[in-house]
Order: sequence, then C-alpha cells, then structure tokens
Amino acid sequence: MIKIGVIAANYSMQQIMDAEPMLQGQCELVPIPYAQLHEIKDLYEKHRHYVHGILFSGPLGYSIAKQEWQEFETPTYFVTMKEGDFYKRLFSISNGNKQLDFSRVFIDFIHEQNNFMGLRDALPEKEFPHYIQLEYTYDVYDEVFKHHQMLWQQGKIDLSITGLGNVVERLNQVGIPNIVMLASKETIVERIEQIVSELRITNLLENQSAVGILSLSEPDDFKEILLHKALLEFHNKEKVLSVIQKKSGHFEVITTFGELKQMTNQFTACAILEYLKQVLPFPVNIGWGVGSTLYQAKICAQKASHAAVSHELDCSYVITENEEVIGPLGEDTCIHFTHTVEPHVERLSEAHGVSVLQIQKILAVLAKRKSNELTGEELAYHLNLTLRQANRILKRLEESGAAKISYKKQEKLKGRPKKVYSIDFASR
Repeated sequence: MIKIGVIAANYSMQQIMDAEPMLQGQCELVPIPYAQLHEIKDLYEKHRHYVHGILFSGPLGYSIAKQEWQEFETPTYFVTMKEGDFYKRLFSISNGNKQLDFSRVFIDFIHEQNNFMGLRDALPEKEFPHYIQLEYTYDVYDEVFKHHQMLWQQGKIDLSITGLGNVVERLNQVGIPNIVMLASKETIVERIEQIVSELRITNLLENQSAVGILSLSEPDDFKEILLHKALLEFHNKEKVLSVIQKKSGHFEVITTFGELKQMTNQFTACAILEYLKQVLPFPVNIGWGVGSTLYQAKICAQKASHAAVSHELDCSYVITENEEVIGPLGEDTCIHFTHTVEPHVERLSEAHGVSVLQIQKILAVLAKRKSNELTGEELAYHLNLTLRQANRILKRLEESGAAKISYKKQEKLKGRPKKVYSIDFASR
C-alpha cells in the first residue's frame, strides 16, 4: 500500500488524519507532527526514506522545506484551501454574526500571491479586511501573531481569521477572538487522491527494468574474474543489483529505474564505474538501458554500451525508454540528446551536410554551455572527435550558412589564433 507521510503542525494534523477513513484504504497516512518550524528539516530527512511521498498540511511547511532542499528526492506535496472552502466558511461566519464588519477583520492568509482568494472582486475597498504580505520564514508564527496583537491593541479589529493553527493558542491567551480556517475534509481527500494517482504512476516508472552492460576493452579470463568479484563486492555493499550475469565478452547487471537513478545521482555520475576505477587496474565501460520491458531495457543497454565503448576513456552512458542519451556520466563532456530523429533535425542535417547524430550532439552542447559559440577544440572535446574532424564539421556549417567566425582568440604568444564560431541553425 502507498504510504504518505503527513508533516503538519499539531493543530492541523487532526484535520488531515480525520480524512483517512474517506480514502477507503487507497493509502496509509503516516502522521509526522511538528511543534516548531525548525523541526521540519530533521523530520523530513528522518521519515522520507520510509514513505512513498510527503504531504504538508499547507504551503508554509512546504516552503520551509523547499528552503532546505532545492529539489525534493521524495515526491512532496501540500494542501491548499480552495476558494470554495474559504467562501463557505466566510458565509457561515457572516451568517452567525449579522453585525460583522469585514473591514474590522484580519485574515492572515490572503495576499497578492493568492489573489486575495478572490475577495477583491467580492468586497468594496472600504469593507476589505486587514491582511499581511506573508514571508515564509522560521519566524512567521511570531511575526503573524504580533500583527494580530497589534491590530487588536490598536482597536482596529474585532475578529482574527487565521490559517496558522499554531498561533491559535497564543491568540486565545491574549483574548483575541479568532477562527482558524483550514482546507475542508473534502478538499483534503481530493488532494490525497490526486497524490495517490501520481505516486502509483511514479512507482510504475521507478520499477521499470534497467540493464547495465559492462564490457572490457581487452577481455581475458583473469580480468573477467576480477570484474565479477568487484561487482559482487559492490552489490554486497550497496544492495542495488538484483542480477549479475556473465555473458559472452561482457557482464550484464539488472536493477530498477529507481535504483539506477540513485546509483547515478539522477544521471550525473555512476557509482559502479567509480567503484570499479578504485578496485580494478584496467578500464571498464558501462552502458545502461531503461525500458518498460526487460527486452527493451537490454536493447537500450546495447546501444548505450556501444556509445561508451566508442569513447576514448572508460565511461558510462544511459539510454532511456524514450531514446534519451545521457553521457558520459560524471564527465565535463556529459550531454543529453535524443536518438529519436525529429523532423527539424533531419532538415538541418540535409541542409548542412552534417549527420543527424552530430547535429543532435551539437545542439546538446550549445544547450549545455548556454552559448552559441564554439571553437574546434571545444567541439572535439565534447563530441569525442579529433580536432581535424571537429574543424571539418565547423567548416561545413560555415559554408552552409549555419556558422560564422565571430572572432579569433590568441591564447599564446606563438601559434595561430583559434577561430571562435557562432552557430545559428535558424539563420538559413
């Protein structure tokens, strides 16, 4: 069953957990309560490995966590109050207090970023409630409470409406009439059902087959024995390879797409290759393939292995189910491109007399460098070509109008200056 960790302030936790019976066994909610915002980082790190996803009770906790992790390794979500929930509660409040003047109400969760929950269109300016431009920092509870207290002491409000459950007790202590407003149970259930659907799809993808082909440039029995031993030692240490098989001239390992992403740190390195470099006195090339079936993964692995073997140095490549090529992993020359021939790339190839594959790689290099300028040396470095081959490609692009010499740079006192080409495939 899918497990979702719920990180919420103590006050908000019950609202979410009360929704669990309405989910009818679609998932298990694991409560992870916090009292103070500074607890979120440790709680998130402690629990994320044991659940399929993390749900915050609102945007505050999510934003605090986002400040600690730019990219979440565990799927992470939050609940937001719908405008329907908001207006339903406002109607109930207004109906229960016919004399209530909304210009004497402070609502601490309406602001420009959420379009004031649509209130600008519903109330004239003179009846508009007090609000605050919230900044989601570790001091937000104190800052918001102080604003409630200031407005109350200045006699500007008769009621506080808060979306922060953790300030309710403090408001009560100083005698400020308040109402806490959270997402409705129906909204919470709807959000969790969306998350469950996403996680099911993600889990299917994470469990896709991933095959690695490890080949030696000069195979012999002794090297194969050492490689087999090293692979077994790596698996005993990391527990990520479900199968290790000796094939004719190479080894084949099988894992999952999810495990492969971990081993390659989201396709930025290759843990197995780094380990083998440390323990083996000879080079090994690795081609990884991913597919919805084992057969498809093996086909992709064979293509990736060919790309790795054709490289000068021992390296690792990945080819995904969608024909995306990534490699060499962990190197400065690593680029992302696709084996799928798109019509516009085919047209560029025909127009400039350069192969489709080279056009795809050049586009990938330009995207990676975030510049349209290249020297022959830079192109040779990134595409694993000789300088002569790289210069020939640039000359061909120049002749066809896709490249021009923007300037020449002299890096040494002697020798010819290097030509810097400006590439523009749209110019022709």
